[in-house]
Amino acid sequence: MLKESIRIGFLFSLSGSTAVTERGQYQAAQLAIKQINKQGGVYGYPILSFVEDIVSDPLRTIEKAKKLIEQDKVHILIGTYTSACRKAILPLLEKQNVLLIYPTLYEGNEQNGWVFYSGALPNQQLQFFVPWITKNLGRDFYLVGSDYIFPKKTNQHMHKLVDVNSGKIVGESYRPLGNKNFEQIFIDIEHLQPDLIFSTLVGDSAIAFYEQLYQFGLNIPICSPITAETEIHAMKSITANNLYASFPYFKSIESEENRSFVRAYEKEYGSNVISSVMENSYNSIYLLYHALLKINQLHTDELREALAYSTFEAPQGFISFDHNNHHLWQQSRIGQVNDQRDFDIVWESEKPIAPLPFFSSMFKAHRQKYTNHINSQQMDISIVNKQLNTDKKEWKEYLPFIEKMAKLFPGDLLLFNNEGMLLKQFGTNELNTNIGSVWVFDEKGRNGFAEALISKHACIVEGHEHDDQTLHNYITIGVPMILEKNCIGVLGVVLGASNQIHLDAIVTMLELHRDLLVQLISEKKKISLFHDVIKQTMNHHEEGFLVLFKNEKIFGNDQAERLLNDVPFFIDAILRHLEEMNHTLSENHLRKRFGNKSFEIRLRKWNDFYFVYVKGLDTSKNIHIEKDQLSFQHIIGMEKGFLETVHIAKTAAVTDANVLIIGESGTGKELFANAIHNESARCKKPFIAINCGAIPKELIHSELFGYVDGAFTGSKKGGKKGLFAEANGGTIFLDEIGEMPLDLQVNLLRVLQEREINPIGASKPIPIDVRIIAATNKNLRDEIAYNGSFRSDLYYRLNVFQIELLPLRQRQADIPELVFHVLKKLNHKNNTNKRFSQQAMNILLQYHWPGNIRELNNVVERSYYLSGFQANIEADYIDAYIREQSEYPSASYVKEESTKIDVESVEKEQLLMHLNNTGYNISKVSRILGISRTTLYKKMRLYHINIKR
Repeated sequence: MLKESIRIGFLFSLSGSTAVTERGQYQAAQLAIKQINKQGGVYGYPILSFVEDIVSDPLRTIEKAKKLIEQDKVHILIGTYTSACRKAILPLLEKQNVLLIYPTLYEGNEQNGWVFYSGALPNQQLQFFVPWITKNLGRDFYLVGSDYIFPKKTNQHMHKLVDVNSGKIVGESYRPLGNKNFEQIFIDIEHLQPDLIFSTLVGDSAIAFYEQLYQFGLNIPICSPITAETEIHAMKSITANNLYASFPYFKSIESEENRSFVRAYEKEYGSNVISSVMENSYNSIYLLYHALLKINQLHTDELREALAYSTFEAPQGFISFDHNNHHLWQQSRIGQVNDQRDFDIVWESEKPIAPLPFFSSMFKAHRQKYTNHINSQQMDISIVNKQLNTDKKEWKEYLPFIEKMAKLFPGDLLLFNNEGMLLKQFGTNELNTNIGSVWVFDEKGRNGFAEALISKHACIVEGHEHDDQTLHNYITIGVPMILEKNCIGVLGVVLGASNQIHLDAIVTMLELHRDLLVQLISEKKKISLFHDVIKQTMNHHEEGFLVLFKNEKIFGNDQAERLLNDVPFFIDAILRHLEEMNHTLSENHLRKRFGNKSFEIRLRKWNDFYFVYVKGLDTSKNIHIEKDQLSFQHIIGMEKGFLETVHIAKTAAVTDANVLIIGESGTGKELFANAIHNESARCKKPFIAINCGAIPKELIHSELFGYVDGAFTGSKKGGKKGLFAEANGGTIFLDEIGEMPLDLQVNLLRVLQEREINPIGASKPIPIDVRIIAATNKNLRDEIAYNGSFRSDLYYRLNVFQIELLPLRQRQADIPELVFHVLKKLNHKNNTNKRFSQQAMNILLQYHWPGNIRELNNVVERSYYLSGFQANIEADYIDAYIREQSEYPSASYVKEESTKIDVESVEKEQLLMHLNNTGYNISKVSRILGISRTTLYKKMRLYHINIKR
């Protein structure tokens, strides 16, 4: 028998967003204490209470709970309301060895030795509520809730229950605690037109939502497992008869115990507004009182044992704690709001419902109860298969790691999800377990896996300690996987009884590998979160954004993904450009046209990553610029050999003959092609540029010649016109013609001969009138003679006018003018007047420019921006690599002849170096220098270099 007063600590939000509910809980608990003390207390000693306002704040809850325990010396705590506040103090309860009675309905999936749960579980509300809703109100649900643990976990149950009851969830939204703005949700609801709203909003948010809903003009049923009389009476306006709730208790229950409770509360507080969680608080005090009558001293272990078997004839009916899981057996009821803003009971259970805190157990009970509504075997298959499919996707990337781990252990290694469902087994399967079987207490009795899931510690169950007789010859070991304080699953080992001697070593090794796996999962989740954050951030930009790593796309924002759908070979074109560009440059700018679409592209390099920014250009504006600007008068150059090339191109422009442009990458082949088109008779017609090397082989035929409707699986409805048809009457520019597959060369030859194209799937050819300008950085004669990769008959068809563009290292006299041209555009764009110093210009003159004009443009632009506010662009702002390569300083550009000699000397020395390094391998040297074999032979003859055999 107790010989001292018990000190109770209350943790309720007496202010804040959920105060409308929790204040009533506190008052109901105080009513019970007053009644007990009036009757003489506990063996003559009064119950003392201490209260702290936690304002729905988990951190404040910890602080206040610590104060109640350490300063006020309470023996037990009651309250916390939100799951976040309850979970926050669980470590403190264990550390201080103090019990908590939690008098609030919650989401389940918890069983803690320091907590007694006197509120309703999902199986005591939802498993009866959802079938009733689908039968009486409709099957299309819209879920809305406050953004914390209870609503989200509850709605996980709802997804499955709605599914197995042949319903559908058409929308789902969450708002922060205390939020009162729901306009967007109302717009969604009006658009989706669900049959009903399922609400898990709490406190002030719930009140605001219901009031605004009817003001918005939506007269739609609302169902809730949390909105009770306290919230309804706090609303200024609400449409009666349209709100439904499920609780163990309603004030309208016809029993003497309830009438007595209601009268006492009204007398004490002057209000008859009573909710289910208020009754939970009232019941909690009496359950505690009956437990205190059974103990001799206020020790936590003794109090825990007494509470586990405590019972009470409550206002809702007879209730009792389940001694196995510390949850209450209690009633289940469904109520409908009446004109007095109370609930009329429209359905109730015949007897108290067993508490099933874990998700899988709820569905087991649901199947047993509702076999008339749906075949239980079908429900098993539906639930298990969907759960398995979902979890298998989540765990798929980690299975190789677990499989390697399994080889280190005797017996079988098993992977369970956070609900005890077996997802994968590695080993001989000596137990003959089934994937999808659930290993919680309610299904399999005591075992190491179930205990690990509940206790969140490593657990061992041996032989006859198992409830299931089939496990009596085995040892089951479970270790939980804890990520961010939540159990995400269990790793289990099944051993024969003979392995008992090695148990400690096996558990230690299992925990070690568990830690490695959890760390791997954590890192993956961080990467995934980083990916999502970056995507959300980059989606606010107009530009497309791609990240490439080792020639693979690892990220793309929405704009970039749309681009890749429209231009499937875009990345191939970028990768080819990266191969050609100077890899020492950190940034590169270019413009590319794919079909009739033009893009401005920025490339940035960081270690092995490339960041690609893409912005579409106005096509009509580009066409205007091409016609007015891209003529031969805008092509810069005074070098004698270059002027001869321009003369040939001008001659070609006034004819309708095909043109073959040969030159290294970056020498301006497309610029010449544009100029030829713009000064030809076809200048008013389309100019279509096609990069033959960028289009995948499997797409090139359809891209060039199109296809008809239904030509192949996945083709666009209505077919596709094709780029040749788009260019009809104008010019087709075939860049990198040397990369065109041989089989397509045959088709191109037919186009040139017959002047017609054959779209894929077409029954007859289509006449076409196009001029072909082709370009390549390869020696097509060598390709024909040595590699057999180009058709000689096609070569002679294309090679009516051959234009060979000089590399920039052979146009040194043009470098100052080209630099000035780029600077002029940058100065105009940024309203500056910068120029290169003489020393900087000398460095540019000495460099060999393997990337030609494209590389020069990039270097000038980079140096311009690096120079900041300086008027002179000094040598230090030029890329270090270029400065190092320019080892022979030039006095001045005006000394043209001496400079030319120096350049030739440098080129000869570099040529000899590459030849010696490759063992005079002509093919390798030509690839290194980016020139054809023919050009290389010419240079060797020019510098009197003999081939070594």
